[in-house]
Amino acid sequence: MASIPLSWNDPMFSGVTTSNSVNVPNGGTISNKSITDTGDTASVVGTGSFSIDDVRINSQEGVRIGGSGTVSINNSYIETTGLPGDHADGIQAYAPGGHGNVTITNTMIVSHDQNATAGLFVADYFDGNFTFANDVFEGGPFGLRINADAGPGHTYNVALKDVYFIQDSFGSAPFSISVPAGYEGATLNITQWDNVRWATIVDGQLVPGALIPPPQPLSGTAPTTPTVPTTPTAPGAPTIASFSTDSGVAGDKITNDSTLELKGTAAAGSTVKIYDGTTQIGSTTATSTGTWDYITQVLTDAKHTLTATATNSSGQVSAASAALAVTVDTKAPAAPTIASDTVNSANQVVASGTAEANSTIKVYDGTTQVGTATTNATGAWTLTTAALAAGTHALTATATDVAGNVSAASAPFDPVIGSSGSSGSGTSGSGTSGSGTSGSGTSGSGTSGSGTSGSGTSGSGTSGTGTTAPAAPQIASFSTDSGVAGDHITSDKTLTLDGTAVANSTVKVFDGATQLGTVTADSSGAWHYTTGALPDGKHGFTATDTVSGVTSKASTALDVTVDTAAPDAPVLLSDPTTHNRATVSGTAEAGSLVKLYEGTTLLGTTTAATDGSFSVTTPNLKHGSHTFTATATDAAGNTSALSQPIDPPIGSHSGGKDASTVEVTNVRQHWDHTATIKGTADPNSEIKLFDGTTSVGSATTGADGKWSFQTSDLSGKSHAFTAEQVGTTGHVVGTSSGQAVIGSGHSDTLTGTSGNDVMVGKAGADTFQFASNFGQDVIKDFAVSGPAHDTIEFSKSVFDSFASVLSHAAQSGHDVVIAAGSDTLTLKNTQLDKLNSHDFHFA
Repeated sequence: MASIPLSWNDPMFSGVTTSNSVNVPNGGTISNKSITDTGDTASVVGTGSFSIDDVRINSQEGVRIGGSGTVSINNSYIETTGLPGDHADGIQAYAPGGHGNVTITNTMIVSHDQNATAGLFVADYFDGNFTFANDVFEGGPFGLRINADAGPGHTYNVALKDVYFIQDSFGSAPFSISVPAGYEGATLNITQWDNVRWATIVDGQLVPGALIPPPQPLSGTAPTTPTVPTTPTAPGAPTIASFSTDSGVAGDKITNDSTLELKGTAAAGSTVKIYDGTTQIGSTTATSTGTWDYITQVLTDAKHTLTATATNSSGQVSAASAALAVTVDTKAPAAPTIASDTVNSANQVVASGTAEANSTIKVYDGTTQVGTATTNATGAWTLTTAALAAGTHALTATATDVAGNVSAASAPFDPVIGSSGSSGSGTSGSGTSGSGTSGSGTSGSGTSGSGTSGSGTSGSGTSGTGTTAPAAPQIASFSTDSGVAGDHITSDKTLTLDGTAVANSTVKVFDGATQLGTVTADSSGAWHYTTGALPDGKHGFTATDTVSGVTSKASTALDVTVDTAAPDAPVLLSDPTTHNRATVSGTAEAGSLVKLYEGTTLLGTTTAATDGSFSVTTPNLKHGSHTFTATATDAAGNTSALSQPIDPPIGSHSGGKDASTVEVTNVRQHWDHTATIKGTADPNSEIKLFDGTTSVGSATTGADGKWSFQTSDLSGKSHAFTAEQVGTTGHVVGTSSGQAVIGSGHSDTLTGTSGNDVMVGKAGADTFQFASNFGQDVIKDFAVSGPAHDTIEFSKSVFDSFASVLSHAAQSGHDVVIAAGSDTLTLKNTQLDKLNSHDFHFA
């Protein structure tokens, strides 16, 4: 079955032109119209032969056939409201003595009011041939009514194929054929009655129902009593047998997989619709053996209740399957915290802390797992590691939640194994004056170390090897120092720090007061540490050194500024030429390195002043047209996008005349229906503004070459503004390459030029048209949804499909940029993943 428009907002009507009521002359056609009419006559009145294509009507009466001829109505939606006591028909064939060939295809006719006679009403002596194919009638006392009142010698031939009738609260009849008293002798033939059914609309989809028998036998057949088929049996409820991946704890139906693959069974060949709660999220078709599978789009972190229904070829819908509840959790838990860590006599570390409740804790010595535990319902945990070798260790812990998400590592903790000091000597060794109380104290070896005959009660002491702290380490350098070497400003946000410390010691690295991590110095004392991703800003790195449990003072700080943001593109303000050279000035980020290009050829460089101004003079160039662009590179080495191009002719200026590039750069609309237009040109110059060919005022550029103009009231129609720069002699020395294009607030078609246009559609559902070589354009208020849904129309020589557009589109901050060679279209404040094929046309 072809696509029938099932509602006033059907997507096939996007972009149609609004219209008042229409009279169609003999031989005429009405197409691509949207008519809302409150008059008391039909919205479309046709005389003789006429056609209606791709039209939607919402009025008291729809279409009137007012004379003999051939009438075609196709791909249309006709909805009527009516007046008390009036017909309010969708289509009326009223022409006394008229004869017609009427064909209605792919069309829906809705009659909401009980005053309506029919979706189509044929009467007043009009006869002929009436053909219906792939149509829907909804509401009214009758869907289709033939009143054979033309009398003897007149014939009515009626053919229906794939026609559906939807009852409303008035209990409409599908079809009525009648011969009024006194008009006996008219001939009524039903020449075709194929797949004529009752129907309903569910979730915007037409669902066919039971067949409707013809009101009389088809022409040429013996009268029979038609058999009304029984309603087909609905299929059994499908099942959702499994989902994958069930990460983490298998069987708990908690997963970190946000795109689930569902598998199940359903009636063979049926359409399986999958729901998340009450929202349909997709559909698939069961195989000939009754199996099906479906992969969801990305699901949000939450509990999802998934069900499925099955629809057979007759449109019968099953009951819902049993629900499958799955919780999606893609968020990693927070890193564990370490509350305490001690070393026991077996050289094991006993650690405790907190983490996400019911998560699995794993403790690592470097990359080697040395212990595991599970947090309780409050998040507390404790574990004892495997026995560790003597020396310093940097242990970390991770938490894995029930969905399988793994946290970042905790801050390291560094117990020292075997540091109790085995050189205590007891009474015969050092006694009181050796290690004694003042040497180590009772927590060294003590009684449990070597006993009375070993070192005595006052054994070897707490630290065993003394309390002298190591010297502070050094941070010698970092890499990469991008941009200007030695200025400690970089665009690299994962830095490698290099330094020196005591051989084989543990070095802790800090950013301010925050510990970033630890590293072990090698046998020569050298160490290297690579940070994680650092935020933009100034960072003060220090390091400490730990030897045998004793920590040094902090190193001298190393200050580094991370800057990963590219500067704005330069603005090229002017291009005076002298013989074969051009001097290009403009503005850029203060202190940035400006490079001037023709194509990929570097013409010159300079550094922008503290106020951002710069000037570059090119080498000798050939006579003719040239196109210049520029970039700005900041101190961190970040490079901007290319500037807007300028194209001064070289060698063509003479007699002291000025040359200018004047451009429109921005449009801002205001609540009072005025707008502010901004642009650039030569400093301290006069700018004249035109709306089409009408002069609307002037402005003066400032010392920075920028100008601004406030329009008058723009309401009621669309506008296209251009700008001209006037030289000191009163001659025009430059005209803007593009326009400031502003819509009326209704549904406009706004066409770009080959220059650099700034376009604002205002509140309507607008169409923005772009031919090939459309320049570098900006749409400031592109709407991807709602009643003001906008559309972009590209020439097929640029893009021929939505897929082609996507392959040339990219997200740039808050905007979407679509590139075609050197041409670009920027959609301000637009998300790339919100665009779809309904947003684009190709002509």
